[in-house]
Amino acid sequence: MKLSAKTRYAARILLFLAKNGLEKPVSSSQLAAQTGISSQFSEQILRQLRLAGITGSIRGAKGGHVLLRKPEELTFGCIVKLMEGGIELTNCMEKPGECARFDECEVRKAWENLQATLDGVFESITLRDLMHDPHILL
Repeated sequence: MKLSAKTRYAARILLFLAKNGLEKPVSSSQLAAQTGISSQFSEQILRQLRLAGITGSIRGAKGGHVLLRKPEELTFGCIVKLMEGGIELTNCMEKPGECARFDECEVRKAWENLQATLDGVFESITLRDLMHDPHILL
């Protein structure tokens, strides 16, 4: 299981915007320079974040991208759900009806517990946490 570059970069962009402040727009070129993500890829990610109401853009000479939600409201779970559609450890967790052994599966409960733990960890870490402790340990 790996998170895509899009998800990892979205987290990097959001953290940079959060550190910059909710009311200070960041230009695309500044964002690319500071995060090391190409402007083209940043724009793809920012479009998705904007459509989800997480970021916004301000036009004009002093315009740029801004974070619309508070850092304490943005969890890694939120970012992963938006960029990846969520993470399911097994196909049967995502689509139980497609598994012929779902009802009698002897390991399903373990998968459910692992999934709940993973989801809990992703939901427990916010951008605010990272802003205050970049070496956050789980």
